[in-house]
Amino acid sequence: MKWLNKLSELKISFHTFKLSNNDSIIYNYEPFNERSFIIISGLLYLQKVFLNGEKLCIAILTKNTLLSLDSENISRALYYYQLVSLNTSYIISLHTHNLSARKKQHINLMLNMHKGYYKTLIAYERMIHILTHKYIKYRIIQLLLFLSKEEGSIINNTIIIPFYISQSNIGHIVGSNKNTVNKIIKFLEVKKIICYSNKRRIIIQDIIALNKAKLIL
Repeated sequence: MKWLNKLSELKISFHTFKLSNNDSIIYNYEPFNERSFIIISGLLYLQKVFLNGEKLCIAILTKNTLLSLDSENISRALYYYQLVSLNTSYIISLHTHNLSARKKQHINLMLNMHKGYYKTLIAYERMIHILTHKYIKYRIIQLLLFLSKEEGSIINNTIIIPFYISQSNIGHIVGSNKNTVNKIIKFLEVKKIICYSNKRRIIIQDIIALNKAKLIL
């Protein structure tokens, strides 16, 4: 709410979007567009979609991350961005060209935006850490550990990821396909490291074993 209140107080025009699971926003080339997106709640992943159909996940974005996309580079590189929601998410979209450090009333807002940029840089680094692993199985394990830490709820010595994430989305994030993801998930289920709830939410039954899973996979 702090973003909404501050923007309203400063009379800065913005739009709010509600995204349900698997909803997405596509960002194409728009000349002279200086648009930023602020995640005010939810969990989303950002991917580049190239004209040959290839996709590359570059970040998993959480609350208070801030995304500012360079239209000029999008035009040159022949790709577009797609922001995909993994659960119910709320996003603010605004144009930043009216913000100025010369205006005292804008300074606090700009400081908060810089904090959002910093948090987004950490999200990029985290995604690089996931994709650095050569084998898909290790990427999936790192993703599950991340989701457990950022979104998980501890109940009866287990960690529940409180929303449904499809194996297709897992594949998009780690750079694989649904069949490969399915095989690895099933192995983790057989080893009783993870399981699914009745609502198809992933339950981490043994977080220590998940950390050590790379030794047995």
